[in-house]
Amino acid sequence: MKVFLVDDEIAIRENLRNSFPWEEKGYQLVGEAPDGEMALPMLRDLNADILLTDIRMPFMDGIKLCEEVQRTMPWVERIILSGYDDFTYAQKAISLGVKEYLLKPVTAKELEAALERVRRQIEEKRRDRENLTALRERLSSGNQFLRDKLLASLFTDEGDREDDEALLRQMRELGVNLAAGSYAVIDISFPAEGEERIACRNALTSLAEMSGGGVYVCGAPKGARALVLGDNPEDTEERAYSFANSAMHLPELAGEERLLISVGDTVTDFHEIRQSMKSARHARHLQSPEDRTERRIISVNESSGQQIPLSETELSPLYERLQYASEDEVEAILTEYTRSLDPTLALGYLRVAGLLAARRIIQEGEGNPREVLDDTQVDEALHTEGEEGFLRLADLLRAAIAFRNGNRAGYGDPTISKARAYLSQHYANPNLMLQDVAGEVHLSQSHFSTVFAQETGLTFTQYLTGLRIGKAKELLEATEMKSSQIAQEVGYNDSHYFSYLFKKTTGMTPSDYRRENRG
Repeated sequence: MKVFLVDDEIAIRENLRNSFPWEEKGYQLVGEAPDGEMALPMLRDLNADILLTDIRMPFMDGIKLCEEVQRTMPWVERIILSGYDDFTYAQKAISLGVKEYLLKPVTAKELEAALERVRRQIEEKRRDRENLTALRERLSSGNQFLRDKLLASLFTDEGDREDDEALLRQMRELGVNLAAGSYAVIDISFPAEGEERIACRNALTSLAEMSGGGVYVCGAPKGARALVLGDNPEDTEERAYSFANSAMHLPELAGEERLLISVGDTVTDFHEIRQSMKSARHARHLQSPEDRTERRIISVNESSGQQIPLSETELSPLYERLQYASEDEVEAILTEYTRSLDPTLALGYLRVAGLLAARRIIQEGEGNPREVLDDTQVDEALHTEGEEGFLRLADLLRAAIAFRNGNRAGYGDPTISKARAYLSQHYANPNLMLQDVAGEVHLSQSHFSTVFAQETGLTFTQYLTGLRIGKAKELLEATEMKSSQIAQEVGYNDSHYFSYLFKKTTGMTPSDYRRENRG
């Protein structure tokens, strides 16, 4: 069982982290945060089972956090911690389905008992879902069957407003209200046949029922389809990607190696649902044969190869500008960079900076620059004059980027490249959150979290931690800064937490690492 801890008091988090025998008792403390706003994207990112949260915190308190979790991740069980014996808080927590409410200071015995009760609740829900699946397998008629058939009719190519109005009325008579502010269709494709296919569809239906009317699932010729309802487009997209992420982790679908989940356009009119369906199906059809062999979540924007335009860059070393660029952006970056140089020195300086950048980019792709770039190519880039020399240098840099993109995950996608560039500039901000980066690349939090993990092979939290620890290693090797100062420099206000993460990541304390890596 994966547990996530949220408390604004550093001492409380440190005590719970270090004094409770997590792994010995069958739990894994997968992460922590000082407030709900930071915790929310991390919870989704780390696929936690249990949330352990304080009530009174800045920015987003525990009650608001529980509300958001209940709305977008209802499968996550919650335990409230509070230093205030306040019945009003307890009432609110209970209304949100929180069954465990602990008063601080919490002893290890009390925490273990609460965790054990929550574990049993989770296991009971999983058994209930299995029983519900078994029941559905025996259903061949009745309301459930009719509901599924009516919903499936929404996803056909034919239909008009009169058909849709009749469908809305029929669904209301069956106890289903499909009226909402916006909608999105999810196309879920998997190759399972027979009983396995039925089990997969039933598992998806059970997951949808946990949304409390936010998601409905029906069968499809090649898998299943889901209709997501929300108050507005942002809300709908958040729910869609939360559902898609959870579907990827369902035990019944875990063995489906060719699981492809495509999310259609978000629409604001019930009569446009077929448009969303067509866009989801189109996204699936555009996947290459190689992509169809992977477990993957895709969107319309991804499948169409939508490019995010290169933003105006500040003056900085050429390598930093090229580090996350695509091949198509090379000439524009070189031209812009040249404008910042002394005209009498521009081409000569550009050659040297360009060659160094090419070498570093190839090394990022775990290659040897001498093997990737032949001597003739380098010679032409360094010695050809004028416009032709500029073009030869651009060719050399494109070759370096193409090599890196082919050897390292997450560099070929322009959205992820822009996200990585943003992270490399802002990692030292202790308040940096997933939603900041998602906003920078114009995606919802859930959508960005999904794409980022698929393209880089790391969750956002893992990537940011690795980036910060990597910068900390550089400072430990090259400076005399204290560990507490380095923690601040790389984005951690809590030096104890920094030391804990550093040792967890490297196997050494910061001081031990410095001792072993100083020349």
